[in-house]
Amino acid sequence: MPNESQVLYQITNGVDYLHGKGIVHGDLNPLNVVIAAQSLPVRMKISDFGLSKFSYSKQLLEKGENISSEVKLCLRKYWTLSKKTYSLEGIKDATEDVIAAGCILFYYLKRGKHLFGNDSKSILENLKKNNPVNLEGLGENHFAYEPIKNMINPPGKGFSWLHIANDKFKEALSRKSRISVSFQVNTGKLLGSGTYGYVYEGKFDGNRVAVKQMTTTTSQKEIIQREMNTHIELNHVNVVKLLDVADSADNRFTHLALELCGGTLADYCKEKYSGPELPPDELVLYQIANGLHYIHSRNLVHRDIKPDNILISMSSPVQMKVSDLSFVKKTREDIFSQSKIRGTLQWMAPERLKVLNDTENMPVDLPDGTIKSDTFSSGCVFFYFLTRGKHPFGKNQATVPANILKNKQEELVSYKQNLAADDVNGRIPAGLIKLIEDMIQFKEEDRIGLPEVIKQLAAVLYGMDKSKCQLRLVDVSLGGKYSISSHPTELILACANEEKLIFYTAENLAIPFSNWRKKKEIPLQPLKFECYCTLDWNINGTRLAAGFIEGAVVVWSYPECEILFQKKLRIPIEEINWNPTRSNLFAAYLKVHNHVFVCDSSIGDVITIIDCKRVTAVKWISENRIAVSSSGGKIEIFEMEENNLTTTRLVKEFTHGKRCYYLEWNERTQYLASFGDKGIQIWSMDDDKPIYSVELENCGSEFAWRLCTGNGEEEGGIEIARKSAKNFTFA
Repeated sequence: MPNESQVLYQITNGVDYLHGKGIVHGDLNPLNVVIAAQSLPVRMKISDFGLSKFSYSKQLLEKGENISSEVKLCLRKYWTLSKKTYSLEGIKDATEDVIAAGCILFYYLKRGKHLFGNDSKSILENLKKNNPVNLEGLGENHFAYEPIKNMINPPGKGFSWLHIANDKFKEALSRKSRISVSFQVNTGKLLGSGTYGYVYEGKFDGNRVAVKQMTTTTSQKEIIQREMNTHIELNHVNVVKLLDVADSADNRFTHLALELCGGTLADYCKEKYSGPELPPDELVLYQIANGLHYIHSRNLVHRDIKPDNILISMSSPVQMKVSDLSFVKKTREDIFSQSKIRGTLQWMAPERLKVLNDTENMPVDLPDGTIKSDTFSSGCVFFYFLTRGKHPFGKNQATVPANILKNKQEELVSYKQNLAADDVNGRIPAGLIKLIEDMIQFKEEDRIGLPEVIKQLAAVLYGMDKSKCQLRLVDVSLGGKYSISSHPTELILACANEEKLIFYTAENLAIPFSNWRKKKEIPLQPLKFECYCTLDWNINGTRLAAGFIEGAVVVWSYPECEILFQKKLRIPIEEINWNPTRSNLFAAYLKVHNHVFVCDSSIGDVITIIDCKRVTAVKWISENRIAVSSSGGKIEIFEMEENNLTTTRLVKEFTHGKRCYYLEWNERTQYLASFGDKGIQIWSMDDDKPIYSVELENCGSEFAWRLCTGNGEEEGGIEIARKSAKNFTFA
């Protein structure tokens, strides 16, 4: 692809050319800006103009559910302020073209983000208000900020703002001192060099950055393209962020704008670092492991982990960042295969060094390293950092690779024998030495994995002084509005929006959510439901139910993800409550409505409807009993016949107060708790009045009853459980 200024210039130039010929496009959207990939250099071209008095958007609508969400976003109504979104008749000037072009420029710069919103609903609402909510995300210092801002507010008829924007982009292309209009490089400030180029200081959107200059030769194009494609998708606090990519004016170089850091781990251990103070050693190790594990969670192997590739942020608090993805490869077979081993010999795992050492029997398809190879390298880096510069396999760099092959951990063994003699950093905790030993095991199958490394380091951090060593909460965006639900027995998180249902998983609970990986993804366009209200697992996690605002309920089997139940009910479904013993039964309802639908996902149908006034909460209390509360404070217990669940009868009734918002059932004590204007009240099925009551002020509208796991003192059953204070903890 051309650099950003070239792309913007070519798009505006194409539209400006049409207008100069007296032609109004009328249906500009990302589908109508095509990439002529066979031309050299690659060109952006405007297509599908003047061919029909009806827009391409109308043709898309006629295809109905057969179009993807990405294509759906290209409907004309999402790219115009006009109320006539389907017909092109009556368009007399190019105002709408200019607005659409401005939106398309932003869409390209932000890689698929719309200027007026983050989902179809918000886009339409903000178009009506002419409120470009995402414009500030581009940054006022960005070269395209002002042109786009002006284009979406064109002055009446005419093409002036488009023409001015086109001239500005053309002018930017002629500035030979600029590698890109969005960032600059200062070749007088060399920060470092590597196998594939030099790193200089530069500026991006007015901020200081590191600019990696890579020579664009035929032999290097594949490597450069791989680094760009993989790195641009990564977004993690412990991985160096790739901000932008552009070619030089003479096309001799490709430049990568990266976040600027204060130094490397090697600089720190060699006492050449002068930046902000590093966090405690244990947190440094955790952050390195966290960043590398995130790369692994994206099905990538780094293959060149070493102290020079662990950078130290300039921000406060300091963050360690994994860098240099030149050698990164996919973990799946037959992708990114190499003709030679990649990496740095002194930090390579033995299984990779073996291949280099045995030149006579070197296989045609060389092993490119695995996540366990990265773990080995990380273990060596851990020891190097903790000892401030010692390699576990020896002092002499020349002999380190041979020692790795012989499994001679010279420095590690020496350190263990002389723990008290470490006058550089004091004594390393025995637990960390054991952890490093497990990471650098000679045999790959005996080596510990990074998930376990993170788990052990997190346990160490939790036991430390929190004022000195606090694990940060990381803000992770799924991109849009999602409903989420945790699996009851496995480490699975279900996330759903109007487009897809995604299952995320991790190896253990110490793994931050930023590093969770997608286990499965299901497209939801065929269902034709646009807005989730709720997402809920059944008691054993074998079924997942979703309620939609259109009144539909869908149940999938898990892990097969086959639809078992799909039905449209009379009302929007806001809440779903599964039966605690029968994994196929659930109750669905809308708050402050008058019906509760009891459904059987095995037969795919509603088996009974319970009529109540202004329902506020529903809770199963046994396999055939269900409690329903109303906004007036009434709580009704309904019972269904065991052999005929379609028949229900009212068996008990309580009054919480004037209002009841929420219900919880505790199986251990066999008590029902209600929550409302009277605070919390606890009910026994053997009494008509609450047996316990706690009044609360300003307590919200929901609560939770803590589940207390069994212990010896409660072996006596329900009566013993009812006397234990552990069973009465509420939030």
